Amino acid sequence: MKQFIGSLYARLALVFLIALGASFATMYFLFLTHLEETRNSNFARTIATQVRLVEELLHSSSAASLPSLNGIRLAQSPPQAIFPPEPEIARRLPFLKEQLNKELGRNVEVMPLASPVRGMWIKLDAPLNQPQWMFIAMRKPDARPGGPLLPALIVGFAVFLGGGMLLLWQIQRPLKRLGKALESVGESRELSMLPVSGAGEIRLLSQRYNSMVERLQRYEEDRSTMLAGVAHDLRTPITRLRLLIELAQSARGGEMQQNIDDIERITEQFLIYARSNDDEEIEPRNLYLFAEEVAAPYTSQGVSIFCEQPNISLPIRPNSLRRALINLIENALEYGSPPVTVRLSQEGGTVNVAVEDAGAGIPQNQIARALRPFSRLDGARGGKGHCGLGLGIAAKIAEAHQGTLEVHNREGGGFTAMIRLPVLQPEMKGKF
Repeated sequence: MKQFIGSLYARLALVFLIALGASFATMYFLFLTHLEETRNSNFARTIATQVRLVEELLHSSSAASLPSLNGIRLAQSPPQAIFPPEPEIARRLPFLKEQLNKELGRNVEVMPLASPVRGMWIKLDAPLNQPQWMFIAMRKPDARPGGPLLPALIVGFAVFLGGGMLLLWQIQRPLKRLGKALESVGESRELSMLPVSGAGEIRLLSQRYNSMVERLQRYEEDRSTMLAGVAHDLRTPITRLRLLIELAQSARGGEMQQNIDDIERITEQFLIYARSNDDEEIEPRNLYLFAEEVAAPYTSQGVSIFCEQPNISLPIRPNSLRRALINLIENALEYGSPPVTVRLSQEGGTVNVAVEDAGAGIPQNQIARALRPFSRLDGARGGKGHCGLGLGIAAKIAEAHQGTLEVHNREGGGFTAMIRLPVLQPEMKGKF
């Protein structure tokens, strides 16, 4: 729900709804104002006509001989209890008086009456011996001042709102589809094309995304071909060099053999870092047994396993995670000091696989740099055959498992490299 409220569609819809509502409300208010002014003007003209007629009759005959006029009463003086007037009459009275002044050409004295009949008394221009006030009844205001306009405005508002929401959705839907497609870029090797449809700008955006996907797929094919060629073409001359060194029986054969081993190790590190792990099957494994298997060849060098919960199981890519753990163990042996401990633990929804050593660690200001690919720290990197990819490969494999790699110096001495893996729900397994 929070994600929807913060989306572009929700914001545009809210702005559109406010603007449309304000426009229709303003239109309705202006119509009611104009309608009331028109009604008051017509009512004032009608009253003025009646006043002129009565005044002419009073000047030509007596009040007793006047014919009966519907809604009109004559009196020498208005009733005394005329205040306070009703709010609706008090609101209309200034406008009616102003209109009567214009119509009759003089300053007309008007007094409202609320009961027993709603209306107003108007002082007439009549002879002194004739009644001087005339009462005009006023009907009650319409309960529906907008009349038939209000339903029409509601229908129009609904039509405009529905059309606007449809237009916004036609913009939002391709953008949402594009967002999901972009989310898969870099996480999946299979990228799907977007349908080229909708408005011109959306069609252009979809076409450019499809062109990008085609370029990425060509790049991936070229990269796979290049890696396969490098792996094959380098191993063959390295094998021949090993054979020639053994046949040469040189006094420096051991040193030359070490250099060949370094070249082979560096080449293997480059290939591992560049290779994608998406094609490896995901398998559920007991992490304690898995870590024990990986660390077994290094037991004689002071590597041990400690697990707080031996029954921790996770879906993993075994070969990838094995390579990450081997890199961390070999880094600890190469640059740290024994004992080296592989420690497994679980904290809520996270499983920690930490490799701890008792070495001097890494300077605090160099830790962030140590995680960068091809970075070699002079103070810590003293071995041969290293290209600065050990921690980079481990971090990349951790990210492929939706986890992270964290490194820090231990209190009291030593260094820790920890892979933090999420405990995935069953419906999420297999979606690395």
